Amino acid sequence: MKQLVMTSLLAVASTPALAHPGEHDHLTGLESAGDHLLGSPFHQLMFVAAIGGLVLIFSLVRQARKAKKQQAADRAS
Repeated sequence: MKQLVMTSLLAVASTPALAHPGEHDHLTGLESAGDHLLGSPFHQLMFVAAIGGLVLIFSLVRQARKAKKQQAADRAS
């Protein structure tokens, strides 16, 4: 399971930036950056995909831990 998570993180980190066209010179502060990120459909899609990926990883890790505990309990009995 750890190998899957690490491989996924390395695969995402090694990909080139998928930047959309346009300059970001108008982003001078946290508020304007937040407005830009929440106002852009591209950024919204990336945000939803990132949250979905985190939920998937959390779910897989949780299931693996549960299965490991179950196997240990089965062996003990």
